[in-house]
Amino acid sequence: MTTGLGAAVNPEALPTTTAEGRAVPRGSKGTVYYFAGPECPMARAYAPDVARLVETDRARGIEWVMAFPEEDITVEMATKFSRDYSLPLPLIVAGSTELCCELGVKSFPSVVVIDARDRLVYRGRIDNRYRALGTTFGPPSERDLQAVTDALAGGNAIAPRETIAIGCVLAPCPTDP
Repeated sequence: MTTGLGAAVNPEALPTTTAEGRAVPRGSKGTVYYFAGPECPMARAYAPDVARLVETDRARGIEWVMAFPEEDITVEMATKFSRDYSLPLPLIVAGSTELCCELGVKSFPSVVVIDARDRLVYRGRIDNRYRALGTTFGPPSERDLQAVTDALAGGNAIAPRETIAIGCVLAPCPTDP
């Protein structure tokens, strides 16, 4: 069952261990789940921005975790992508498909933000750079994810919201109509 915006995420649906065998980090102000794929050109294009956001957010009490939603991704592939694109994030490989279904992720690259009270407060794109697959607006004019993490870091109330992430479409979840 997909967690709705503003609802508490079932803690049993969230992974507790990373591919590296460590506990999945949780930020004191929130956690960003970044869904990516090593073969996805858009995920590669976002890597510098994601690395910058991760560094800024960790200093503000917001942790990041990178999940790979495709069934055929191995830990080795995920680790190589993380290393090659300078994204030293905890990795989730096993169980990522179920995590996508629980959090309502339908494509990647995309993000889900869970606040410190375990509520799903944002689901969607990083910014509005892409108009369609392979078609950009140019530099983004709306930085949706950064607005959410800025609000969390500042202790401001967040109205839960969702945007459409442009990217590789995932197979439907078994519970999808």
